[in-house]
Amino acid sequence: MTRTLRVGVAALVVLQFGIVSVAASSNSCTRANATKTVAGVRYTCTLVSSKLRWVAKSAKAGARTGVVSTTTLPKPTETVVHRTLSNALRNTTFQIALQQFPELAQGIALDSPITFNSLQMSVYGLNTVKPEFFAVPFNQKSQYEEAKMTFDPFEATVSVNVLRASAFGDAIDVSTGFESIFTERVTTMIRPSAVPTASAPMNLVLPLSKKLELAAGSYLIVLSFEWTNLGVLTVRLWGQESGTNTAGGKGGDLTKACSYTPTTDAYPQGRAYAGLGLRQWNGQADSTIGFGTRFVPATAKVTACIVRGEWGNDIFNPGDLDIALVLKN
Repeated sequence: MTRTLRVGVAALVVLQFGIVSVAASSNSCTRANATKTVAGVRYTCTLVSSKLRWVAKSAKAGARTGVVSTTTLPKPTETVVHRTLSNALRNTTFQIALQQFPELAQGIALDSPITFNSLQMSVYGLNTVKPEFFAVPFNQKSQYEEAKMTFDPFEATVSVNVLRASAFGDAIDVSTGFESIFTERVTTMIRPSAVPTASAPMNLVLPLSKKLELAAGSYLIVLSFEWTNLGVLTVRLWGQESGTNTAGGKGGDLTKACSYTPTTDAYPQGRAYAGLGLRQWNGQADSTIGFGTRFVPATAKVTACIVRGEWGNDIFNPGDLDIALVLKN
């Protein structure tokens, strides 16, 4: 009976500590972690089944139980090499709407060369619609539209086009005076922000397949959006409006009684644009989205003058999209 117990203890130690010398395991010790060397084998006083015994480890057992590597892998780095705004400068949102303007562009100016391989923006929320939205007159559409800050993430495809620009006018046509230097279709996920305020993180990421080097100069970054979630009408991205309009409506031709303090343009060397491509999207699965070459200044609401239910009579100003050019290693 005693012999069987000793064999069992030896087997247990083999599994947990390595190979046990039978001669050593039959001898007890009195001080934990004490060591001794016998015939070139190092023994350690170890607690085994409530008893202190001499235990020896073999190199083979050590290899079987694994060796902890001390090699430290380099951590990925992420550097913002150029950004148009900051969280503190945001005061409005720009909309990407498949029905009207699925293309959003931002003009940037670089004082020195940069290298980047990712574009980042911040999603504020989106607007969903019911099928009736497309059939009713404009003044009834708000009954079938709903703004949402929380929603299920969905996939989108964004065509990224970076063009060298000669100037940024009130209306531009990229087929003249612009040189396309990079294009790529990027698949991404549109996700809700955990912080639905101006301090929201840059949660819309467009990773590029290679590093893009830009020399000092002016550029237009065009983002053409497509998605198949037909219940989503618009996606809203954080930015800044900085105009002085006082009239209401997208065309600025409606009477609006509202006073506000204009915001100083934080990025005067560029501006946001909305595309004027041909549209056939009507909320149906067989709809198409047409992109074009003509762009006009994108406008966003003056938040101090928003009246719920009066979308068509809000004050809209031009401004800039908060976009970051990021180098990831």
